[in-house]
Amino acid sequence: MPVSPSRRIHCAIAAAAVITAGVGFGTATANANPVTSAATRYQEPGNLLKALDIDALTGSGWSKVDNTTVEPEESSEETEQAVEPVAEPAPAPVVTPDELARIVPGIPPEKINEVIAPLNDAMVRHGIDNPVRQAAFIAQLAVESDSFRTFEEYASGRAYEGRADLGNTQPGDGERYKGRGAIQVTGRHNYQKLSEHTGVDFVSHPELLATGENAFTTAAWYWTSRNLNEVADTAGIVRVSELVNGGHHALDRRIADFERGLNVLLRP
Repeated sequence: MPVSPSRRIHCAIAAAAVITAGVGFGTATANANPVTSAATRYQEPGNLLKALDIDALTGSGWSKVDNTTVEPEESSEETEQAVEPVAEPAPAPVVTPDELARIVPGIPPEKINEVIAPLNDAMVRHGIDNPVRQAAFIAQLAVESDSFRTFEEYASGRAYEGRADLGNTQPGDGERYKGRGAIQVTGRHNYQKLSEHTGVDFVSHPELLATGENAFTTAAWYWTSRNLNEVADTAGIVRVSELVNGGHHALDRRIADFERGLNVLLRP
């Protein structure tokens, strides 16, 4: 039967209300999730009138008249119930406390529980997602932080004074922007980039980089900004160490921690 333009408009309005409310019909079953049903039926909602099945709409309790579309009366026995969101299960830890202790034997026992959660979170959020990357990341952090004992360089930082390659162009920048964080980020330039990335003003407050809540986030930023996941996958631990440290300082230790990490993560 031909459908008049006015009826099409009213049916379209009714359909829009149904879609907005997340109500499914047609092939949806009584036990189907309403939101899922609507999303499946209208996954390509380019033409609302074309998508609307007037016969199906009528059969589900909607009545057609020449100029209006009337909603069915609600049963007094039916009441709307709020749908409680279902929390997603927490992801399994990348590295357990026991595994971290085996990878980094020098870590103080009291530090393990302090660092394990932010360490895992940093790896999950930044694609450090296979044993090679994880072992390389942990090995670099272990050396740079003295087995997670400190998130601030022991030295004064005077050796960095005037280092234009680090962005230390103002008097006092060497000490002000010495190595901090789990990977010992160094220099005004890197502190500025970190501030832009995180929204935390590390330039004005460089000491914040050494706090527990920032130490691993900033280490992961440094890691991904140098594309070290790919370097670990392809070029190996020596090249990763060069890009983190700028040379071969404690290279034997970095390699040993990396190999130990692979042994633990591949054969837990």
